[in-house]
Parts: sequence; C-alpha cells; structure tokens
Amino acid sequence: MRPIRKAVHINVCAVRCGLSRIQVTLMNRLLVPAAGMLAAALALTACEATKSSNPLSPAVAGPIPGVNISAPKILEPFAGQKIAVDRQPVTLLVENALTTGVRPLSYTFDIATDANFNNKVLAREGIAPGAGGRTSLRLEDSLATGRTYFWRARAVDGANEGPYTSTMSFDVFTPIIIEAPTPVAPGINATVDTLRPRFVFTNAARSGPVGAITYLVEVADSDSFANKIAAWTGSEQPNRTSLDIPTDLAYNKVYYWHVRAYDPTTLGPFSRTQAFATPHVPPPPPTPTPTPGPGPSPGTPVAADMISLASATILNSPSDLARWPVTTSITRIDLRSNGVHVEFSKRDGAGRWPDYTPPGWSGPLQYTLGMVLSIDGRYYASAPIEFWNGLDASGGPPSRYALNWFYDPGRWAPMTYHQPAVGEQIGFFVCAGDCRNRTDGSGSPVKERSNVVVVTMPSDAGASFTFR
Repeated sequence: MRPIRKAVHINVCAVRCGLSRIQVTLMNRLLVPAAGMLAAALALTACEATKSSNPLSPAVAGPIPGVNISAPKILEPFAGQKIAVDRQPVTLLVENALTTGVRPLSYTFDIATDANFNNKVLAREGIAPGAGGRTSLRLEDSLATGRTYFWRARAVDGANEGPYTSTMSFDVFTPIIIEAPTPVAPGINATVDTLRPRFVFTNAARSGPVGAITYLVEVADSDSFANKIAAWTGSEQPNRTSLDIPTDLAYNKVYYWHVRAYDPTTLGPFSRTQAFATPHVPPPPPTPTPTPGPGPSPGTPVAADMISLASATILNSPSDLARWPVTTSITRIDLRSNGVHVEFSKRDGAGRWPDYTPPGWSGPLQYTLGMVLSIDGRYYASAPIEFWNGLDASGGPPSRYALNWFYDPGRWAPMTYHQPAVGEQIGFFVCAGDCRNRTDGSGSPVKERSNVVVVTMPSDAGASFTFR
C-alpha cells in the first residue's frame, strides 16, 4: 500500500507541473520507496526551474499582466541643445520612470546619428536608477564634433518594457573664439600730427570655424565711451590692420580709442583702451596776397583772396585749385532764400569763361560756386554748386547749406557736419568749368578761378554783399 501512496503524490505533482500520462505511468511504476521519493523530488524541482509564480524571481515569465511602466522624462541634453566639443563627454539625464509592478527598474540609453536609430553610436542597458528621482549616464568617450545626434531612453524590469521617451536631438560643435586685438597706433599718450590719424592694431587671435573678420574702431572723448566721436568698421588685413578715421578730430584735445573684432556669428571683446592727443591749433595763415596770373585784359586789376586757398584743405574739387590763376574778381553776392547769386567779371560778355559739357549732360555749364569754411581752427574748401550761363541762383537757402551743398560725408566731411551759424564768417569763390567731383581739374577747359571773398552768414531772410 505505501508505494501506491507515493504514486498518488507523484500524480498530484505531475498534474501541477503539467506532465504527460506516459510520464505519470512511468513514475507510478517506481515501487521502491527510495526511488519513488527521489522521482517526486526531481519532478518538483523540474517544475520550479521551468516557471515561477514569484514576481521577484529572475526566471519569472513575462510580461507580467497588469504591470505598466511609464516612459522616463528627458532632461538633458534638451531638444536642440548645443554642446561645445570641449564640454564633453556628454552626460544623459532623465527623470525616473514609474511602475505599477514590484520588480526593480533599470534603464536603456541609445544615441544615434539619425532619428530612426539605424546608425547607433551608443547603446547601453542595465543602468541602475539614480538617487533623487533622476538617472544619468556619462559617456566614456567624446562624440565627434560638427554633428547632430539623437537620443532616447526607456525603463525595463526584466519582464516588462516601458515605452521609449520622445527622441531628442542635440548638436556637438567647435566653439568660435575671437580674442581682443592689440592696439599699436596711436600709441599710449601719443600726440598725433594730423586731425585724421590712422589707427593700427595687431589682428585678433581666433580659433574654431571663424568667418570673415571685420573690425570696429571707436573713438570717444572719455574712457567711458559715453560720448563717441567716431565709430567705423573695416575688413581685416594680413597680420596687422590699419583703418583711417573718416572724420576730422578737434585740435589740442585728448581722445580715447579701442577696437574689437567680429565675424558673422561671434563678437569678440574690446581691446584695451589707449589715450592720444591731437596737435595744437596751427597759427593763423599770413595775410594773403593776390595770386599772380593773367588778367582778363591788360591793365585790369584782380582782387586778392580774402582767405588764402593755399591754407585750406580742398575736398572733392581739383586738388591744385589754390594754384589756379585768379583771372576774375567777384563783385557781388546775394545770399537768397532760393540760392546764391554771384556776379564776377568773366561771367558774361567778351572774354567770359567758356562753356563745358560734362559727360552725360544734355547741355553745357559754365562755372562752379565754392565755399570756404573754418572748422575747429582749420580751413576747408569745396566747389559743389554747378551753374550754366543764365542760371541766376542755386544752392538753396542759407539754413540748408550743409545739407544741400555737402550732404555726403564720404566726399565732404567735415564740411558735411558744419552748418554755418548766423554771424559766422564764410568765404565764396567760383572756378571755370565743372569743379565738382573732379580732383584732377579735367572738368575745367581753362583752369582759372576767382578770388575768395568773405561774407557774414545771414538768416534765411538773406543778405547782399558788393565788392570792388
């Protein structure tokens, strides 16, 4: 009877383990007590090795019904983040996932060069959860620069798998670094010999994928640069860059300058600030004497310049204008609201200046009206107002001389910025032909001019002046 009881126990175990009838029959035939007990033990052990009902067992059958694992939340790198190549290796950081099961979670991280993760550069599994509700993975190696990467993560418990996070991209780049240039000239506390000094500096050092370099120079009357006197830019030159200031500075004054470099994406720092001084005001020009030259006819006197053109800087007119023979005298000037009317001995009649037709003109002109201004103790002169024979007046009202006559700083600075004040002394002259925009005198068929006369600047009510 004892073997039969053992067989019954074996049957129960066999049924629980899902053994076949043939297996049960064979086991029931084992009537030897020791052999029967051994067979039962082996059957139970085999059943336990195949399946486990313990959810924490490594051999648990999965997925376990009713267990849900959420996706982690990506924290860093965030979408579109740019990581400098020298800030590597990259650290991936997620907020931990949640699970309704009892099994511990681990994390999987993937990085690829495409959004479909066909080209993975990293795949790590079994990353234990971190403290504080966050898990991180610091890469062992640096990623290649100049590329966009895609990454994702998910949580698993060995039996169940959670969903992947949303795919996030980030860029690894080589940063552009532009350093400060080194000022060379004007040197520290130097005194320059011109009101338009040249600014020289050693080019800025740089690294990374730098584009075309441009320099910004600023000049101010204090080292705070609250009041900038001039600011201009220029392209980089090999090794050392030189840029001329586009406007005149004042005499006998201390200025401060600095310079910075930039490319289309990156702005470098300013250089150190250096102070310099401009020259003293030159002594006034000597009393002018008449410029010798052929007169309109033998025995006809020619009036002297009231301001010597030889002491003036000629802008946008023939550079040798001061040396042109003075062959006529201005006898009258009317400063009107509609322009300047000027009379001189070679305007009309026999021996008048010949007409000249500039290229592109439909008709000729006869002469050009010029002005002489004193700016910061220095004379500047230019002849921009063109007249044809019979034109009575031109140039606009007195209050708009700077705007109408010298509107372009590229040609007439600093006269562009100087509107004569009422009561200020200004000079006028005329020259034969077209003296505007022609520094070589090619627009004048005879290269002659009048004397320079001086008048007092009126209001727009105008004024008339006569000369003998």
